[in-house]
Amino acid sequence: MPENPSAPASILVIDDETAILKMLAMALSRKGYQVDTADSGEKGVKKLHSNEYHLVITDMVMGKMSGDDVLENVRNLKGDSIPIIAMSGTPWLMDKQSFDAVIPKPYSLKLLFEMVQNLLFSDTKEDVFM
Repeated sequence: MPENPSAPASILVIDDETAILKMLAMALSRKGYQVDTADSGEKGVKKLHSNEYHLVITDMVMGKMSGDDVLENVRNLKGDSIPIIAMSGTPWLMDKQSFDAVIPKPYSLKLLFEMVQNLLFSDTKEDVFM
């Protein structure tokens, strides 16, 4: 959660599909979030080393570095302080205990916005799985 309530929450979106990156960046920006994108897990992890984010949204199936690899890097670097939403076409195959939320592809933006809002601003951190 942002320390300054008037500052927008910063979100990193990682996905190897450019169209998804552009759509999520535009949609989340319109909701008032500061959005940064990375088109690979490696680039996303690099950005995590040099920037502060309040939330990470990652695809699961990408090139060399998977969503699980991104999760491991985020947890090693930042601990549990950053919630992570995983996007997957096969959410039933995932270890849902490790992610703060899992959203199946395809999904509605409304559902994603609700997850983001819950993870960033809810007083009770509860896992959200769809």
